[in-house]
Amino acid sequence: MADKFSTSQKQDFTINLSEVIPYTIEFSKDAKEIVLTKGVITGEISLDSIALELAQRFDIAYEEIFFTKNDNNDFLINLVSENFIDTSVAESIILEMIANELPYSLKSADTHKVFTYITENLFGIPLIGSMYFGVIDRGTNLLQIRSLTGCPLNCPFCSVDEGPATKTKHRDFIVDSDYLVDTYNHVVKEKELKKAEAHLDGQAEPMAYSYLVDLVQGLANNPNTAIISAQTNGWYLTEKLIDELADAGLSRINLSINSMELSNAKRLSGRGDYPLQKILTMAEYIANSKISLLLAPLWIPGINDSAIEEIVKFSKKINNEEKRFPTLGIQNYLIHHQGRNMKGVKSKTFKTFNEQLREFERKYDVSNLVLKQSMFESYKTKMLPNPLKVGEIISSRVILHGRLNDEIFTVAKNRIIHVTGAEGISIGTKFKARIIRNRHNIFFAKKV
Repeated sequence: MADKFSTSQKQDFTINLSEVIPYTIEFSKDAKEIVLTKGVITGEISLDSIALELAQRFDIAYEEIFFTKNDNNDFLINLVSENFIDTSVAESIILEMIANELPYSLKSADTHKVFTYITENLFGIPLIGSMYFGVIDRGTNLLQIRSLTGCPLNCPFCSVDEGPATKTKHRDFIVDSDYLVDTYNHVVKEKELKKAEAHLDGQAEPMAYSYLVDLVQGLANNPNTAIISAQTNGWYLTEKLIDELADAGLSRINLSINSMELSNAKRLSGRGDYPLQKILTMAEYIANSKISLLLAPLWIPGINDSAIEEIVKFSKKINNEEKRFPTLGIQNYLIHHQGRNMKGVKSKTFKTFNEQLREFERKYDVSNLVLKQSMFESYKTKMLPNPLKVGEIISSRVILHGRLNDEIFTVAKNRIIHVTGAEGISIGTKFKARIIRNRHNIFFAKKV
């Protein structure tokens, strides 16, 4: 029973929610919810729910609970009561509510699509088997680490039709960082790797991940991790983030810059507000940090030919000496049938492409433009066991809806599987499917 003050004595008890949870907190437009934001994650919690829970737990009137913001932009909860209220207990109650409710209201600030937050306990699904998220093993010491989906850019050449303007992706995923690290550690152990590379990439902008620094630190804690690298388009780069990633153990950033001229850079990013100068500044900052910088432009014939030469010169200016890896990774434009392709643009053969890169090497006195696996300390290894065969029939149930309209996820033999031809099937429904692809422990099946 709470201690009672005199009947005429009421006290104010204040909880500074901004000091309790690592989110930016704002009122919703109608002031009925609090909006929590961390990086690309945004979600809402009903103020009524919080007030009713606190009123019931502490035997105080609903009308005596107030939500305000102070001059420092801190979000405050004021409780007025004749009873003593242990604010540390109240904080624990609120944290429990947020932990239970927030995963069901998450959205991506980039794409404005629903975020499904994947934790080991919430869904119990493995993080091996999907091309969207988790850990991917392609038979080398490099393991792809995919923490989320979604991208702030609308690049007209996007190989996976990603970004706010996507016409095919209808929901997004984000994965708990501890669960990703645990899975990575499991794969490193299973493959008996001694010099593993954890490479952060995916159908996403990896720097948008709200727990990126924690993830890098967790990967670095594995004694068999030799390299941690990350892809980025630069949108979320800041000096502070670069410093934090350097301290956490990030080895290399592969930065995509596709033009040195603003109007073309905007066109190739699909964003009229593309901050080219800021990204160029961040490139130079990385080059002067403990992190190795690799500029990775996509060469699109007839679209940014002159830009590629300008990027080579820019790289030589800010990043002339290789720290550990090549400083340039120019990519050949390819046609992707499930992505976005630029009208009228044809791919070069790799023979022609490599000949042109060698010409640049001679012209600008640079080396290693024609990349080899060995330049990145990468080598072939045994692969994880593949437990499912093409043609095999599985009996399972729907675990999650996928990113495509007719796509769902199921689980079999400790692998997550993409199943197509399953539009309109509810979560929990039992069904049968035939495995139609199982390359690199990424599994696709067709509902039968």
